[in-house]
Amino acid sequence: MQLAPIILFVYNRPWHTQQTLEALAKNELARDSILYIYADGAKENATEQDLKKINEVREIISTFEDCKETHIVIREKNWGLADNIIDGVTERINQHGKIIVLEDDLITSPFFLQFMNDGLYTYQNNPEVWSIGACNFFSTKNHTPETFFIPIPDCWGWATWKDRWHYFEADSTKLLQELIDRNLIDSFNLYGSYPFIDMLKAQAEGKISSWAIRWQAQAYLHDALTLYPKYPITEHIESDNATHASNFSTNTITSFPRKPIKIKTQKIEVNNKIIEDMYETYISMYKKTSISNSTLNLNNLKSKIKNTVKLFFPPIFSKVYHKLFSSNNKPEVFIKELDTINWTGNYENWQEAQKKCTGYANDLILNKVLESILKVKNGEAVYERDSVIFNKIEYNWSLLATLLYIASSNKNKLYVLDFGGSLGSSYFQNKFFLENLDKLEWNVVEQQHFIEKGKEFVADEQLKFYFSIEECLKEKEISVLLLSGVIQCLENPYHWIENFLSYDFEYIIIDRTAFIQQTNPQNKNERLTIQNVPKQVYEASYPVWFFNEEMFLLKFVDKYELVTSYDQLVEESILFEDNAKGYWNGFFFKKRK
Repeated sequence: MQLAPIILFVYNRPWHTQQTLEALAKNELARDSILYIYADGAKENATEQDLKKINEVREIISTFEDCKETHIVIREKNWGLADNIIDGVTERINQHGKIIVLEDDLITSPFFLQFMNDGLYTYQNNPEVWSIGACNFFSTKNHTPETFFIPIPDCWGWATWKDRWHYFEADSTKLLQELIDRNLIDSFNLYGSYPFIDMLKAQAEGKISSWAIRWQAQAYLHDALTLYPKYPITEHIESDNATHASNFSTNTITSFPRKPIKIKTQKIEVNNKIIEDMYETYISMYKKTSISNSTLNLNNLKSKIKNTVKLFFPPIFSKVYHKLFSSNNKPEVFIKELDTINWTGNYENWQEAQKKCTGYANDLILNKVLESILKVKNGEAVYERDSVIFNKIEYNWSLLATLLYIASSNKNKLYVLDFGGSLGSSYFQNKFFLENLDKLEWNVVEQQHFIEKGKEFVADEQLKFYFSIEECLKEKEISVLLLSGVIQCLENPYHWIENFLSYDFEYIIIDRTAFIQQTNPQNKNERLTIQNVPKQVYEASYPVWFFNEEMFLLKFVDKYELVTSYDQLVEESILFEDNAKGYWNGFFFKKRK
């Protein structure tokens, strides 16, 4: 494992700098690491005392010899902490590809460098992990795991990679507007426990200079996570003039661990219990009563967290609906002529498309789906798809054959995790052919309000509902992951694919997925559109990706073998305004031995 270089940023605190360097030297890996020290210059109005302290700091760093190499960068003018860090990190991470960052008011554990390097190595190929953090002071309880993920990056000793730091956005006004547009203010403020958004506003107004709040905002906007240890491996030195830590003191930090922290590959997802601990910690430390959003009581916090991390799985309509509405398969309420199902636009990013959509998280839609599925469950109807009831089941024979194959390979038992499975539409659709299996368990992961209704009204001995994959896997054995019309509805689909792959399911079925035809084999085009649902079904619109099939399949080849593709509805291609064509396809993957 190639060790990441270390950057230390110093200014005018000689005693603090000395403590930081002495602690760093006690790390075993220090002797094999490259150290860069960026010493900021004096301000224009610096006093003689300021200049004396700056010179003392420079004398201290010039004599440090406990790293493999030490390179010192002397700033002739005052850059300020934020600009110094942004420039220094960017310069060295472009040179080395990864970096470990310290400031001159941090004492490190002897195992700090080991944890940082192990974290960088373990998650280097997981783009949803943006950084490795060191200072967990908010959750060191019995339930806290040895390592965990949360969406807040650390600034008290941290590490990252070039391809993640590349996303750093200096324009705080732009970040602020995106958080507002995407309704993320509440979660960004940790549900009212700390006014992070006020810091971002102050940055936008030029009242403060903080690289960390901008890095944190961008992480939230990209659903990025940071790995933390159970016990902190850095400690902030209480200071009379700390730039970024005036509200903290060393009495908030627990003792360093007595042995190295082992990093094992784990599922990359937010630990909601830690979020609850953070809420309690911040509330007790700051006791804020007037911040940007009203403070929540702890009883409401769990539901707020679930609402924030809820999944977004609108149905994917296609020309198959015209086939379903044919004369021999009329819906319960006959639709004389179905409105055109259309996909419009070619948007630059998800946020741009989402602004023009009505969305799918609507109680009216949920109630229509629930009413229809209950008619199917109670024998009053035979088939439901996206709230529309039909008098004849339209079977997906490719999907059904695949499910029966998996069951036959597993002693006539089938354990399905239907990710984005509405209220069990596919379960009821295929139940007749599956109910004679020795064992059938169909588990749905969906939006929170769908799951709540599913648990209350729809679940039976074979059909269960869960808020997350993790919750399901704690209770159930799963043989196949079913992704039907789902991936193209996710904001960061390739990040989600990496997440799906991390669970090591034996089989993965991808059904009803949208792709864009490539007129030039050299191009790798993908398309972000808006799908408009026929108003006779219900009025809704939402962003939908059309993938490049080659790029899509490459995400799976390392861990999964492609058994077959379904070539669904290729003959009924979708024509966009610019004459580009989209189509539907499906795939059956088996995990490589």
